[in-house]
Amino acid sequence: MKKVLFIIATLVSLTACQPEGQRVFGRFVPERKDDFAWENEYAAFRMYGPALAPENPSNGVDLWLKASPELVVDSFYYREHELGLPYHINYGKGLDCYKVGHTAGCGGLAIVANDQLWIAGPYSRHEILYQDDRRLTFRLEYDSVPVAGYLMHEQITITAEAGTPLCKAEVVLTCLASDSLPEIQLGGGIYLHDSLDHLYYNPECHALCYAEDALSDKTAAEMNREYNGSTSQGRSYIAVVVPSAPAMETPMIYDGTAVQVAPYQMGTTFTYYFGACWNRWSDGKRQFPADEDWQLYIEQLAAQL
Repeated sequence: MKKVLFIIATLVSLTACQPEGQRVFGRFVPERKDDFAWENEYAAFRMYGPALAPENPSNGVDLWLKASPELVVDSFYYREHELGLPYHINYGKGLDCYKVGHTAGCGGLAIVANDQLWIAGPYSRHEILYQDDRRLTFRLEYDSVPVAGYLMHEQITITAEAGTPLCKAEVVLTCLASDSLPEIQLGGGIYLHDSLDHLYYNPECHALCYAEDALSDKTAAEMNREYNGSTSQGRSYIAVVVPSAPAMETPMIYDGTAVQVAPYQMGTTFTYYFGACWNRWSDGKRQFPADEDWQLYIEQLAAQL
């Protein structure tokens, strides 16, 4: 009982330390193998750093589900690493149940060349460019990105803002080779853990949406079954919007990853958007109880980009 009360008091204390009205937050996380983690009102994300390289991570985006706009990144890490309470279990605030592996994950960069999807490893360097209560802009650099037999440098600048689930990604690829480079397409990718039946694409507003069982990962499902007595944790929602992408009848799928891409000219800045949410999320006024609710909201946002 004392341990339970201590845990509750600790989490309340962490929440109380958050600035009133703050809706966006992010930081470098050296205590968890160089993660870079951030969150907006709708969801939390992380990308993997150099200390995780021996585990063969990707440059994909990981997703943490949130029950409300409350900031959770610091409390999730503290709970996992200081209290021994895995963030893969939902204790009421949300959970990490998304499996990235060596994929683009939840809206990570998709590079397509020679009819193949190319995935990089962890980032080499990070930099926070701007941060306040309503907006975060940070940059990650990747020194050796394999693309069709070439090694390229990737710079991705991500901006998360309050009031929208969509993060903005601005990408620049460079390569020392000056000739014989293959045609390259860039965009965002969504790894499909669940059925293709829940992949939605609207070519008119370039919106690619996906909904899946939040506990599609068997490890997370078992952990929640043991703690919560159930493997039901609702549905995860993911979206990618590429305003410059040509309209297609259906999205392209490579190795289980759905991508929306557009032609890319080396050295230029390419922009796309990605975001996520949970069907158990609510800010008191808005929520997305069904797949169609998420799809419609993303289409409305995409039409304004």
